[in-house]
Amino acid sequence: MHRAKLAKGLLITAAISTLTIPIGVDAVLLANGHMNNPAWLPHAKLHCAMSFFAAASLGSAALAILKVRPTADRFSMGLAAFLSSAFWMGLIAAGFWPGTSYGFLNDPILGNIHEPELGGIPIYPNVVAAVLTIAIAIVGYGLTGQQKSIERTE
Repeated sequence: MHRAKLAKGLLITAAISTLTIPIGVDAVLLANGHMNNPAWLPHAKLHCAMSFFAAASLGSAALAILKVRPTADRFSMGLAAFLSSAFWMGLIAAGFWPGTSYGFLNDPILGNIHEPELGGIPIYPNVVAAVLTIAIAIVGYGLTGQQKSIERTE
């Protein structure tokens, strides 16, 4: 496969991941632990909804750049990679904020959901999705590194 097409394909994959996974998982699969959770205050639900719109906005903006731009210039591809990764970088960083958790241990609605472990270290699916999406975006952007001139990819 042509290097520029592969790069763009990977960046499109990262953008679609950002656009669909946070909403699909948190609003549909885990709705009872998030938006439909009666233990959550309306303001907490506001922040959850904000994260949905942030993910949708970032993923859509990345897709717009990747689909509308007829070229695969480094700046556009870098911007698309950043937009596709920004939500996920925020998710990883938010887990370090005091009082937050990546998991649902002791959740009053969902119960005691234990994450899978590897060598005694919990593996959180949302962090795995974040790391994979960021990695895909980095590799996609990295593949644009050899292009010195503007190149058509369509």
